[in-house]
Parts: sequence; structure tokens; C-alpha cells
Amino acid sequence: MEPKVTDIAVVGGGPAGLFAAKSAAEHGTNVILFESKEKIGFHEHCAGLLSTEGLEKIEFSNLPSEIIQNNNIIGARIYSPSGNLVTVSKNSTTAYVVDRVRFNQYISSLAIEKGVEIKTSTNVLGVKRNSKGLELQTGKRTSSAIIQTKIAILAEGRFPKLNAQVKLPSPPRKRVIFASMYVMSNIKDIDSKFVEIYQAQKFAPGFFAWIIPIDDESAKVGIGSQYSPSGKYLEKFVLQHPIAKEKLKQAKIEKKTSGAIPLSSHIKRTYTDNVLVVGDAAGQTKPTTGGGVILGGVASRIAGEIAADSIAANDQSANFLSRYEKQWKKEMKTNLFVMKHVRQYLNTLTDKETERLFLLINKPKIKNIVSQIGDVDNQKRVVFRLLLKYNLWPFFIRTGTKYLLKK
Repeated sequence: MEPKVTDIAVVGGGPAGLFAAKSAAEHGTNVILFESKEKIGFHEHCAGLLSTEGLEKIEFSNLPSEIIQNNNIIGARIYSPSGNLVTVSKNSTTAYVVDRVRFNQYISSLAIEKGVEIKTSTNVLGVKRNSKGLELQTGKRTSSAIIQTKIAILAEGRFPKLNAQVKLPSPPRKRVIFASMYVMSNIKDIDSKFVEIYQAQKFAPGFFAWIIPIDDESAKVGIGSQYSPSGKYLEKFVLQHPIAKEKLKQAKIEKKTSGAIPLSSHIKRTYTDNVLVVGDAAGQTKPTTGGGVILGGVASRIAGEIAADSIAANDQSANFLSRYEKQWKKEMKTNLFVMKHVRQYLNTLTDKETERLFLLINKPKIKNIVSQIGDVDNQKRVVFRLLLKYNLWPFFIRTGTKYLLKK
């Protein structure tokens, strides 16, 4: 069997893989992307809440209107376990709610315009090294084929299979949040300008529940849980949460989705000879919220650029490709470190301690800090500012000591 030859092969057609493929092709390389599903964007795994600042970072601030479901989010209403409310907001739009299927398809169309060849319904079953670089074995739902490539960018998602074959780590399977979500209509008492977050271990153990408005009567309603099946927790939230159930009791489920999110922060090494790892497969997701489109997009764009540079330099060594890890860590390593510890710290709080934290944050000066400098993609800024507030120190020292002792 004569192998098909390409400069760069991207494995995975989610946002990270698509961003990497587009970036590499923009720099003049031949790129083939392999996606196991029948269609790009066929499954919607996340709520599609993307910050405007984040979209600017990945150069996607001007999305087509048909992709945007809500361009009016200015803040969040956050409910404590007992129902106490903290509202934070800005004076202008801070985030868009996007249709993730159409969003992925849009990135795909841009990648194709740049020359990327996309092969759907194609599984990459194995990867082997040879004197020319890498040999990929494809097949399963398509006829078997051999792909000869100089570089593989692995973007398989939360449970990668190929990382181990090239002797790179994968995100720990134990540190995963299971998520379930409904798209619902006929919802009462929601505001299209505000995302609603529900902190309640009873309904969303180890994470939180959300209502993300599409308009004033429809929304994406979901929960994340450290336990599976998460669908049972979502059903319980919709039917039993004292506040949410009143909003949702007449609502109709239009669509159901589910997925899993790695929350252990990034893997220790994301490159080796001829290989780069991006997105969920590299653990480039926010441990606090589970979002990965923006951070994965930033890293994937860098990966595409470095991969293209390595082709131009005729050097696919680990030493050359290490530039990728240096650059993406410079962009987000500290932020990921902070978010990981914030998530782990929040998970150690009892409901009583969470109520106390809500009372402290709801004071005007503290809430103003969160409202003005809060950034869902760069959370270290607000965390560091809050740590400077002396009146929060007694609470943080007491609960932080407990957290450290549990580690």
C-alpha cells in the first residue's frame, strides 16, 4: 500500500485541531486533518459561552451572526447553596453564547479555505516512527490507509489514545468532570444579559450548575459532577433545586447533550520528536469552569505556527518543537496553576463556608473588584487582587489551611 504523504497531520476535528490545522496551513504547509465523526461539529459537548476578550485573543471577534445565539451577556448571577445571590456585571458585553456545532463548522470552513484537507469518518488507529517521520494507520469506518507525515498534531480530546503511543502523558482519567446539559424553552424569570451559576454540592458535587440564556425564554441548562452519570444530577437539579425548579417547571427540553472535561490542568510535556499535543488532550482547559475553547485555541494556534516553522527549517526534533511548549506556557501556565488550586480549594469548602464566602464577596468593595477586573479566561488577576484584601484574610487563612492539610 503506497502511503499518502503530507507535511502535517492533525488528529481530531474539535476546535483545537481545527485551529492548529488552520494556523499551520496559513504558513504554507500541506495539512490533512482526521476526524472520527461523520461531520465536523456533529456533537455539541459544551455550553458555548465564550468571552469577548478570549475571542479577540484567538482572532475570532467578528463571528458571523448565525453562529451567535446571544451577544448580550454582561455578567453573572451566582447563587449560594442556600440561595443567597451575588450579582457581578460590567457595562458592556463580556461574552457571547454561540452555537458550538456551527462554530466548529465555521472554523472548519476557514481551515479548508486555507488549504486544509479534512477527512471525516476516519479514525487514526496507530502511529509509528520511521526514517521519514511518522506513519499513521487510519481505518475503522473507512478503508485502511497509511499516512506519511513529518509532524502529527494530536487533538483527540479528553480521552486521547495516541499520546501514549508516542510516549507522552495524557490527562488523568480520575480527574474528570462529567457534564450533562439540556437546551430548554419556555423558561420563566431569566434575563438574557446574565448567566446564572448555582453552587450546590447536593446537585453538582465537585462543580456547579448553570443556566446560560439564549434569550429571555430559552437557555442551556446544565451541571458538572465528579460522579457519573451526570444526567441524574441534572434531572434532580431541574426538578428539585428550590430556585431553578420555579424557573424550569414549565420548560420544555429541546435537546440533550453530555460530555466529560479534564480538570487536572495541563500534562507535563506536550511535545516530542515529530509530535505536538493540543487542547483537551493536553489538559489545556480551565480547571475552574471547564472551558477549553479559548485556552486550547491560543495553544493550538501556536502549535500550528511552530509546526509550520519546523517544516520550513526541515527540523522536527523535540529540541525545535519545544518552542511550542515554551510559548504556550508563557501565555497561560500561571493562570492554569492558579485556577487548578482555586477549583481544588472551592471543592474543600463546606456549604456553611461557601455561604460565608458569598457574604464576604457580596460587600460593595469586594464585588466591585470582581465586576471590574474579573476575566473568565485570566482568573489569576482577580484572585491576586482578592488576596490583597485584609478583611478576607481570616477566612482564607482558616479555609486555606484546611485545604493545604488535605492535599
